[in-house]
Amino acid sequence: MRKRTTVCSHSDCEEPLQFAGLCSEHYEEHQEKRRRRDAALQALHQGQIDGRLPDDQELREELQKLRCWWDRACLSVNHHVQDNILQDEAPYALEWCISLAQEIVVSERASRAGQPDSGAFTSTREWVWKRFSNLQAGYMSNGVKRPAK
Repeated sequence: MRKRTTVCSHSDCEEPLQFAGLCSEHYEEHQEKRRRRDAALQALHQGQIDGRLPDDQELREELQKLRCWWDRACLSVNHHVQDNILQDEAPYALEWCISLAQEIVVSERASRAGQPDSGAFTSTREWVWKRFSNLQAGYMSNGVKRPAK
């Protein structure tokens, strides 16, 4: 039988347990990640951030473009139908969409608050669109030629 632990289950943390097997600090980090993901999913499903369309026109257009890929990947994954562009990478495409949507939400909230962009949006955006671009060109998302079937 496994010994019951009284310390945080996060690696290298010896703080006492507070919630769900984590110390207070790591539990709050976990909750913040969950809130970010939930906000991104809401943006992808509804096209809104905190109940309204993005004020920033560039972010609004970016989100709309991303939602097209999101819908395509969801259709493929949920109905077990291989998309002719995404092919076997549809489950990964869902995570790419969520990653970029998280940064769109953060950037839009910063814009609404009059704060500068963190810079993570630009790098995540380039990374995600490069992957989709590779897929559209007939390659795997990492740019490697697809193996012959």
